[in-house]
This record gives sequence, C-alpha cells and structure tokens, in this order.
Amino acid sequence: MNHEDALRGDVHDALDPITGSTPDLIPGIVRRLRPVSRRRPLVAIGQVAAVLGIGLVVAAVAFSLHRSRVAPPGVTTAPTTPIIAGPGANNAWLTSQQSSNNAYTGDIVTGVDPSGHVVGQINARDELRSPDGSHLYALVDGGLDVYSAVDAHKEQTIQLEPITYGQPMLSTDGHYFAVVGNTPSTLQLVDLLAGRAVASTNVGLPAFGVPVIIGERAQHVYVVGSTIAKFAFDGTRFRLEQNTTGHTLACDGLVVGGANSAGGLPFRVLADGRTLVAFCPVDGRVTWFDLVAMQVTHEVQIGQRNPFWVSPVFSDDGKTLYLHEGGTGALHVIDLMQRKIVMSTKVASAGTNPLAWLRSLLVTDADAGGIPRTVALSPDGAWLYAVGAFGARGGLTIVHLPDLAVKGRWLPDVSFESVWISADGGTIYLLGPGDQLRVLRTDGSQVAKVTLPANSWGFIVPTIP
Repeated sequence: MNHEDALRGDVHDALDPITGSTPDLIPGIVRRLRPVSRRRPLVAIGQVAAVLGIGLVVAAVAFSLHRSRVAPPGVTTAPTTPIIAGPGANNAWLTSQQSSNNAYTGDIVTGVDPSGHVVGQINARDELRSPDGSHLYALVDGGLDVYSAVDAHKEQTIQLEPITYGQPMLSTDGHYFAVVGNTPSTLQLVDLLAGRAVASTNVGLPAFGVPVIIGERAQHVYVVGSTIAKFAFDGTRFRLEQNTTGHTLACDGLVVGGANSAGGLPFRVLADGRTLVAFCPVDGRVTWFDLVAMQVTHEVQIGQRNPFWVSPVFSDDGKTLYLHEGGTGALHVIDLMQRKIVMSTKVASAGTNPLAWLRSLLVTDADAGGIPRTVALSPDGAWLYAVGAFGARGGLTIVHLPDLAVKGRWLPDVSFESVWISADGGTIYLLGPGDQLRVLRTDGSQVAKVTLPANSWGFIVPTIP
C-alpha cells in the first residue's frame, strides 16, 4: 500500500461514525486515535478537504433530489420525523394477568424505573403504550383511560361505546387511537388531542385478533382480519372504500396481531407509507402487502422449530426485521427493502426441550399463544440483546449487529423469558422465573431485583405500527 492509499484509509476511518455504547467499542475508538503520518501532512490536509468538499456536494445533490421526489399515492403512516422519547420513557411497564376461579379478570400493570423502584400500578385490560413512551392507554368498561408513564396517575377518561373485547391501536404520531370491538364488530376512532371519540362504524369482521392500522391524520384506517377493510375518514364519519378478497395476511386461520402481539407488534408500515410488512408466528412467513393496491406483493419464509417461538423486532428505521427464535437461539435478518433473508445464524445454544411450547398451551401460563419478547434492540441500532425463554438457561446474550458477533453473555446460569431496553439505551430489564424482574446497566452490572405480581408475562412497549 502506498502513502496516498494509507492516507485515504485514515481519512475514511476518521469520517466513518463510531457507534455502540459498550466497552467492546473502546479498542475501535483507540485505533481511530492513532497518529496520522507526518511524512506528507500537506497531502493529508488536501485529501481531507477534498473528501469534505465532495461530501458537501453529494449532500446538496441528495437534498435536491429528495425535495424533487413526488410522494407515493395513498396512505402514509411512517413518521416524518424521529420519535422523541417523552417523560417516563425509560420506565419499564409490565403486565401481570389476574384470574378468579380460572377465569381471566384483568391485568395489573406495574411500572419500574431504572433504579429498580416501583413507580406505580394500573388495573386494566388491552393496554398500549404511546410511541414516545410517555403514556399508557387502557380499555375499561365504556371508555379509554389515559395514564402517565412517569407514575401511573390517570390523566383522563374518554367515553367509548361498550366493548366486550377490543383490539386497540395507535397512530404512529400518537394522535389517534382506534379499536375494533365485538358484538357487533365496531370500529371506533378517538382523537387523543381533543380527548373524544370522533367516529365509529360497523366493520362486519370478527373482532378477535383483528389489528387496526391508522394512516396519517387518520385519512385511512385499515382493519386487518380474514380480509382487509380500508375505511376513509373525512373528519366526521367513516366510509368503506375497499375490501380485499382471497389471500391476505391470515396465516393458517390466525391473523397477525391480537393476542399474538404480546411484547411487540408483528407488523410495521414501512417508510414509503404504503407497504405493510407482517410476520406470521405460526409458520414463520413474512408478507409484504401494498396498502394502496390492497394486495400481497411478496413473501419469504424462515425455518422455525415450533410456532410462537420466534420474536419479531423491527429496526427503528423500519428497514430491517430481526427474527429471534428463543428456543434455539437462531437469528434471521430480513432486509425489508430488498425483500430477502440476508443472514441466518445462531447467537445462543438453548438446550431446551423442542416441544416445550406445548406446555404453554396445556398449562395456564400467561404467555400462552403469544409471542415472547426474547430480543430487543438498542436505540442506536448497534446492539441486540437476546434471551432463551422456554426455560432455557443462558442468561442474556449481547450481539454486535454490524457483524452479528456475540460479544458477551451475562447471568448465563439464569433463564429469562423477556427483555426490554429503556428509551435512552442505558437500562436493560429482564423478566425471569418467579415473576422476578432484574434491572441491569449496559456494562452488565445489576442494579436491582424486583418481585412483580403473579403471572407476569411481558413488557408493554411503545407502539409503532
């Protein structure tokens, strides 16, 4: 390598951002600080200036092209600006199912802050968390309760038509709330800023397991069942605009979302505003659906050992889907732009019974039939944290995403069922056996152990459809 090539490499390294927040990045930072060759300083300065100049030109051209693009027709649900974490976004909120005489009676929702202190509790059912993490929404008889994620104080109650069972959803900007209830199957839309219901209509679909997708400014609302119904909203009322027929997103009779979205939604609308990507927990199928053309455009399928073993987690930019199989430690990386599997590897050796999932169907575990949240991403997208679940020991596995390299295992002799990362990326929450929550820092140090109510089963994570 000649001197010019070496200097170009130094310039590239200096301009390439360093990501990550763990001690594993320190060697890389140290390497970046190595002295630049002094033999030809003027050449080095000239090359840096040239690179920066080219970068400014490219940025200007890219900005010009961006401004000149015509937005795609139809619905837009992806955020136009990054979601900024709100008050209480670093607090974890977990659901514990309660029962009487073997009948479900509701949930106790418990909040824990990064210091390990319980900040509040809520009695609720069908809970959601706002995209910025600052609010909790809970369906109650005849209404919707709105709570602060800081300390669980109730801020308001919004009146709704009675709902026996509901599948709620929020818009990406947190402005609107929609719910499909049953008997009859009714879609209701709430303007959260105005604090009132603004429209309702009978959708004619079974309510169980039916997710709702709210477009930008609620101009369109989609109800996803055995078919997908597209409703236009003019500010005062709904109008059925289109209804699909034939194959949509149903997988073996089970619709994505609903009871199977525990711990994180298995679908996301991409940044183009018209492409819905959904993961089927039954057969491991990933489906791309065009919300404007109202048809399936592409599908890929991963191998999975058992149904409901794979946890789907989307990157914040919506370009990548990570599918982690807690029972085996398998990890699949799906490029949502290229619509293909780009990597399949194993980040843990989970020595568990391959039929362990049957126990969740035969025993009254709280997570029966749901998707366990066995994986979480750091907010900067550089790190993935995975647990085994299903009684598999191995603790918490730390994976560096750029190279999918395992950088460490914390608490390897413990079995954990679910994991969540705070909005600032500084705190890791692990739900383990005996309804015990462990609070860790990102250096692996343990802050606290918290005993939760019986039958604790998962985190209420910010909702980004």
